[in-house]
Amino acid sequence: MRLLGRTERRVILAVLITAVIPLVAAILMARAMIARVSATAFQPEFGAHLDRSLEVYADLARTIKQGMRHEAEAIALSPQLAKAARSADTSALTAELDRAFGAHPSLVALAVESEDGATLGKRERERPVDPAAERTLTVRKSLGDTEDEGPALVATFATSNARFSEMEAAQTFAQAYHQLERHHREEYVDLAYTKAFALLFGLTILAAVGAGLVVGRPVARRIGKLAAAMRPVAAGDLSVRVEEEGEDEAADLGRAFNHMLAELERSRARVEFLRRMSEWQKMARRLAHEIKNPLTPIQLAVQECHRRYSGDDAAYRRILETTNEVVMEEVGTLRRLVGEFSSFARLPRAELAEEDLAAFLREQKDHFAASAEGGSSDDVEALLSRVDLAFEVPADPMPAAIDREMLHRMLTNVVQNAAQALRDARPGASGGKLGRVAVTAQRDGAGFYVITVDDDGPGITPSLREVLFDPYVTTKRDGTGLGLTIVKKIVVDHGGTIEAKVSPLGGARFEIRLPRAGTPEARAAIERAARTEADEAPSSRRGASSPM
Repeated sequence: MRLLGRTERRVILAVLITAVIPLVAAILMARAMIARVSATAFQPEFGAHLDRSLEVYADLARTIKQGMRHEAEAIALSPQLAKAARSADTSALTAELDRAFGAHPSLVALAVESEDGATLGKRERERPVDPAAERTLTVRKSLGDTEDEGPALVATFATSNARFSEMEAAQTFAQAYHQLERHHREEYVDLAYTKAFALLFGLTILAAVGAGLVVGRPVARRIGKLAAAMRPVAAGDLSVRVEEEGEDEAADLGRAFNHMLAELERSRARVEFLRRMSEWQKMARRLAHEIKNPLTPIQLAVQECHRRYSGDDAAYRRILETTNEVVMEEVGTLRRLVGEFSSFARLPRAELAEEDLAAFLREQKDHFAASAEGGSSDDVEALLSRVDLAFEVPADPMPAAIDREMLHRMLTNVVQNAAQALRDARPGASGGKLGRVAVTAQRDGAGFYVITVDDDGPGITPSLREVLFDPYVTTKRDGTGLGLTIVKKIVVDHGGTIEAKVSPLGGARFEIRLPRAGTPEARAAIERAARTEADEAPSSRRGASSPM
């Protein structure tokens, strides 16, 4: 499976083309800039000045710390403070610490500790030390002018953190500069190069927009047409179609959309036809019942009148005989009509199984040939013997889901219909051939097989083609109008379609489309047949399977 579709690949290619060209130019310009900046910016004098600046900051820090130590030493040399500490005079010690705090504003804490580390007195600043803004230094000095062991002064000073932060920042900058000086890798872009990059970036955007318009606009236009076609479909109009142009995913979507609508149209027509078929079968069942019941009493009554007359009136006897013959003939016609109504009302569902449609059609060719050779002057076989019937079937297998018996009945009805049309169109032909009937099978590119039955008869008028498959519609002198209805029912049960068209031979053409095995249409037909067959009694499976 491809990770990227055709449209995605085209967009990616366009973006690559528009991005690689400015990228190469930017690399060349960057190399030139690095060389120029390296030659002008990284001078030895710059590093020396930075180092001297750091030395100044270091001297300043040392001076501040040294001043704090001198202040602590000056406080520790106070005789009064030393005397108060040695005499453990708390009030005097506190007064001296307060005086020292007033004289030295940088003090944070000031304490006097004994030899063993105990705090004799302590003074702290009210405001605590802020580590973010101040740096502290703690100095310890012996009290008095001697270095002998005794009380000691512990002074904590605080100073502003600004100078020390500046020194650390200068150290960081100097280190970074020396790193750049050693490697010469970092880019420093002046205003001219900034403008050049901005211009290059703008051109890249324009190129990307242009490529997007060239590639994306046709796809967006087709998708827009598809969206516009959706609105009438949502309103129930399934005749809408979109143009199938291009070879990308948008074109595939359009073809799939058209195929979906065609399938929906076929499904809607199939459902509507089956619904009407159900109503027609109910009506045929009622008609057969209503007609069949009075036939036997009528026939027996006329026969009884004819049998019981024993008079000598020859004219009256002839009337009785004529009446008896007419009634018997018409009762026979009505019985045949009732039988066809009953057969139509009990029309079974197809039991579909995968077969070779080509082999089946070749068998039908042999069947028709044998029937025509053995027919009499009064049956259908005799009629078929007077027709030049030809089959054209591919030699390759044509796998399809079919019901052989039902499909045989369908083909027999269609061929018989064509033969009757030839007979009615040429009543003067006696003994000779009535015309030609050609049965052809072939594949199409949409997953269907097409079976056509052509004749060179009078054809079918356009107004009749719309209702030709409805019950009781016939142009034959001895037809009931049920044969083609049964044909369409069988075709629909196979998941196919049938249409009446104009034949290249000059007469009528019946075009039958049956789905190939394994296609969605064939699978759906098999599922429908399985569902409906489960609702039918096994004994009624072939209650009306004899061909008409």
